[in-house]
Amino acid sequence: MRKPLITLLILGLSLSTFSAVAAPGVSNNSGTKLSVDKDWSVYSTIDLFAYSEPVSVDQFASDFEGSLKDGETAFTHNVFSTGIRWRNFTLGYVHRFDYVTEFTEDTAFIHHSEKNNNPIPGDRDYDVLLDVERLEASGIRLGYHYQIKPGLTISSNFSYYNELSGLQSGKAGVNGDLTPFDAQFKAALETATADLEILVEQFNAGGRDFPSLDGVIGQLRTSVEQVNASLLIDYAYDDPKFSEDEYRQPTINGPANPVISGVSFEEPDGTGYSLDIGIDWQVNDRLKLNLQLIDIINRFNWDDAPQTVVNFNLNPLLLDALDLIQDISAGERVQVNQLIDDHLSVSIINDDYTQKLNWRGDFSASYSLNRTIPLYRWQPNVSVIGGVYHTDTQDFPRIGFSLNDNFKLEYDFGGDAIIVSLVGKYGFIQLISDSFDLEEAYDFGITMGINYQF
Repeated sequence: MRKPLITLLILGLSLSTFSAVAAPGVSNNSGTKLSVDKDWSVYSTIDLFAYSEPVSVDQFASDFEGSLKDGETAFTHNVFSTGIRWRNFTLGYVHRFDYVTEFTEDTAFIHHSEKNNNPIPGDRDYDVLLDVERLEASGIRLGYHYQIKPGLTISSNFSYYNELSGLQSGKAGVNGDLTPFDAQFKAALETATADLEILVEQFNAGGRDFPSLDGVIGQLRTSVEQVNASLLIDYAYDDPKFSEDEYRQPTINGPANPVISGVSFEEPDGTGYSLDIGIDWQVNDRLKLNLQLIDIINRFNWDDAPQTVVNFNLNPLLLDALDLIQDISAGERVQVNQLIDDHLSVSIINDDYTQKLNWRGDFSASYSLNRTIPLYRWQPNVSVIGGVYHTDTQDFPRIGFSLNDNFKLEYDFGGDAIIVSLVGKYGFIQLISDSFDLEEAYDFGITMGINYQF
């Protein structure tokens, strides 16, 4: 599995030889400002990065097999851009895909157990929560590069997205302990159910003299009082994940309710925008600083998006069910379906929805040691470099060295990964990975660009 990485390295060497560069006038992710000598140029850049804590990136995207590590996040951010530059302005096409997940360790454990057919212990509390932001967008990008003073420049990229797809935004979770549903509880429930069926038959036949269920109900109540389980679903989507398109309001007796109507589950569309800011500062002859603020402002507005909100708490429903059974045994008339109406809240609608992604940031610094090392015919200057890539769920501090800013080697402490960067006069490629076997990588990224000046 070393071949893909070697191939990318060879590609990087060729890019550093020919005309290749990130979006002209904008610093690349490694913090090196790339020069542009002519008024006009065309460019293309691609920036892919994926990270997963519990399993490898490949396994997270497929079958979730293999060993499971502790972790509460997995995400990927991918951007492709191509366009033209005229002096300090850039105009181009941009396409992006973002998928950010936050979850509890219990969520990863249960999902991993189900995928690998492992038994799930029932003698503990579980806190299951999945929070997701996902979207795909394309549109136009306008950039401007401004020199505040010699050595200090600021750049901005404003993107307007006229096409959105792949909406998934919100959370779903279950919290609680189902341990009280043990063998003793199940036996008592079976007895109560059998007796209740007899009561219902007698009740429908007009009878009113029923045997007492106080004993068995008392046993059930003792167990039910220990139950603490709740369900929350609140999300907007392009494709329903909980069979909303087949949903019927539950009934305990009587004919089934019809499938929900009046809601369109077709994939919504919409528009959006985002703003990136970059700052390059040559502090002195030896120190350079770079700051990239990504999605510092962003909004994605979806039209008539399908949305689901569900709230359900099991404990009060079960207690009220026991009260209802007692009422039936006492010969009282009851509204059985009222249990559902009182304790299950379900809202499935179409409405406009605004999605927002958390901003990201990349800070880097380079300090020249004013020392050169002989490498055949090349005698590059050595610099110490470092920085941190910030996301809402994980930070990635790094440290390393560079040779004339053409070659960089860094260690990423956040992902336990190696970063290799090759930068030429007109181009760069950057590779990030914690494994030579890409199928085993938990941290993987590639960033590169090409440019032609005329």
